[in-house]
Amino acid sequence: MLFGGIGAVIFLVIGAFIGFLLGTYVGGNYYPEFVFLTWQGYEAGGWIGMILGGVISGILGYDLGVKIANK
Repeated sequence: MLFGGIGAVIFLVIGAFIGFLLGTYVGGNYYPEFVFLTWQGYEAGGWIGMILGGVISGILGYDLGVKIANK
């Protein structure tokens, strides 16, 4: 359980950062008029990328940590 939590936190931070970078790139270059809450363009894409990247990679990090602990 401890390795799962550690893996989730590490992967969450890394995934949120990568998601933020990809989101700002896509939002700024391809969807400049996209609006999310009060943000537009690269800001909106960055927030969505950070949220999705953090959640998805946090889940994967937890799963990986549990699998490593059960070996």
